[in-house]
Amino acid sequence: MDLQLRDRTAIVTAGSRGFGLATALRLADEGARVALCARGEEDLARAATQVAERAGDPGRVYHRPLDLTDDAAVTGFLAGAEAALGPADLLLVNAGGPPAGRFGELGLDDWEAAYRLTIASAVRLCRLVVPGMVERKFGRIVAITSVSVRQPVENLLLSSTLRPAVQGLVKTLAEEVAPAGVTVNAVEPGFHLTSAVERLIARKIETTGCTRQDVLDQWEAEIPLGRLGEADELAALIVFLMSGPAGYITGQGITADGGWVRGTF
Repeated sequence: MDLQLRDRTAIVTAGSRGFGLATALRLADEGARVALCARGEEDLARAATQVAERAGDPGRVYHRPLDLTDDAAVTGFLAGAEAALGPADLLLVNAGGPPAGRFGELGLDDWEAAYRLTIASAVRLCRLVVPGMVERKFGRIVAITSVSVRQPVENLLLSSTLRPAVQGLVKTLAEEVAPAGVTVNAVEPGFHLTSAVERLIARKIETTGCTRQDVLDQWEAEIPLGRLGEADELAALIVFLMSGPAGYITGQGITADGGWVRGTF
């Protein structure tokens, strides 16, 4: 299937590893130009090299270290990406998840930081790219939220509280920009083998004294498919939602969790 992404310009945030990097690599395979950002400079440079190799041309990849909670830095990154690669056609709204913790363990500073990272960064990115997409009558925005929008996850109070707000943004914005040919969707990953999940495993080991294999066995027993997902599997869904053939899908939240959520909606 031709996904009609050749020479589209994609913005991929938190693109140095996990879902962001997997998506960037798939976009490069489809012929898109890719702009990457992440906080860790070394990991980001390594990721940009990988994406450039897949693209076959380093001139089709732009990267810049970035803290998504810094307004001026986000504006500068997007301006640099446009100068290097052209205006944004595709946007992956992605940020490292807020830290694990229960209500009594989290202070107001934790809530404020999680708000800035999870919700404010999504709003900031969309405000900067949506006007151009609307003007050009094309755009694809995909936000990575979490399976916690469907069913709360143990110890992930911040995610379970704040990710649904991003989902609300997706649904409302999708309706506003649909007449201009811009689609906005969310993907809701369950347990995937990423560095974020490894941090959850480490916390569970620390708090319970169990082994890594014990944690994996427990989670896999709760997942009907019997395994954790791979980052590339979610990336395949994201890239499809960014494609031409997906132009009639908007305002949706699509769960990719191996069947973990027991609800019917």
